[in-house]
Amino acid sequence: MLRLPCLLLALCSVASAQPRAEVHKNTPPGQATMRLYEGGRLLFQATTPGLNAVTETKFSPDGKWLLNLTDQGYVQLWDVGKGVRVKTFLAPFARVLNADFTPGSRSLLLPFRGEEGERPADAWAPSFWNLSPLRWAAPLQVARTYGPNGQYVWREGGYSGQVHFSADGRRMVTTSFRRFGGDPAVVWDARSGAHVATIPRLPYPRGAGQIGGAGTVTARLSPDGSRVLVLYVDGRLAEYGAGTARLLKLRGTPAEAPAQLEHFGKTGR
Repeated sequence: MLRLPCLLLALCSVASAQPRAEVHKNTPPGQATMRLYEGGRLLFQATTPGLNAVTETKFSPDGKWLLNLTDQGYVQLWDVGKGVRVKTFLAPFARVLNADFTPGSRSLLLPFRGEEGERPADAWAPSFWNLSPLRWAAPLQVARTYGPNGQYVWREGGYSGQVHFSADGRRMVTTSFRRFGGDPAVVWDARSGAHVATIPRLPYPRGAGQIGGAGTVTARLSPDGSRVLVLYVDGRLAEYGAGTARLLKLRGTPAEAPAQLEHFGKTGR
């Protein structure tokens, strides 16, 4: 018997009551089948076009929405209760590495605009979309540079990698996949997209072989969003005022970094 390959994506939780999505690829060849479960109960099954390009799935915190990320330049939004695809957002690039729901499931954050803007460069602007009703809400207010003909050239920071929200949902911090930590971390207002602070690269210690400053790997906000803990590429952890970008202290060791980040995000300590 021919055994077709199967890819299991986005097991949201090991808890049986949590929803989960399974995308079985090449069933039949060139197509895919997506099944959504709640516990052991099948909620719905879909075979709509585009599922074979899915690389990751994410549920909203309330379990009502599902995002499918792809390596073909689009993101699908699904209504879990109705079992329907609500919208396909087209990206100006091929592989979509990230898209996230905000706390409270009020909106989603895309690494691109998701609809036509006033000029072609607007397509690259990371943006919020409100979920109910579904509509474009606001862009991240990223510092951008444009060429003489209005073409997009450069941006400092933005949402091209990871995002983590404060427990109260008011602020978020982004770090970039680009150049493996070459960019600084950036703190934003998680509802308006307004820029709050750019956390600088951390100068290397005196006598170190490197020059300049270390870029970020990841970061976490305290529960109230007032402080941010940043992990740098050289393993150092630094705590800053999230609204001022003022360095408060260095803390921990590289071995302690993962545990300290998670503890800080939950307790602020």
